[in-house]
Amino acid sequence: MIRILLCGVVAVSIAVPAFAWPIAPENAGKVLTNAGSEEVEVTWLGDDVARLDAKKGEYYYSVRLMNCDDSRTCSSAMFFSTFTMDGTPDFSMYERTNLYNDSYPFGRAFILPSGDDETYAVGVDYGIDLQNEHNFDEEDLNLFEEIIISYTSHMSEED
Repeated sequence: MIRILLCGVVAVSIAVPAFAWPIAPENAGKVLTNAGSEEVEVTWLGDDVARLDAKKGEYYYSVRLMNCDDSRTCSSAMFFSTFTMDGTPDFSMYERTNLYNDSYPFGRAFILPSGDDETYAVGVDYGIDLQNEHNFDEEDLNLFEEIIISYTSHMSEED
């Protein structure tokens, strides 16, 4: 009897997928604070989008929480950090950024004009789908930190 019950429990646990938990921005802020971030602020940008701004070590970053429902829990997240660059990037900077995107499996680097024709935003981002077996946790921030470090290291390497 116990054997049949145990087999049933195992069969159900295999058949039921792991559940991910959408997260409320306030709880995401607690995760970031527990992971060592400072100056964590939550701003709602609309009914279904919130942004958390924070500082960790020497850099500032944001987390955009999207696809938020009526209970104000959100099912996707995008970490991003940008740095202002004076002047215009040359072709080699775009080329090295594309090489980074081709060579590193996590995150995405980008170079965008800031709109004032004098500066550019250089940055990285990392998206997370919280609907499919992934939870928002400290490991996400740790991975994002590694993405920032790998991009800045890649861009400072000599050719």
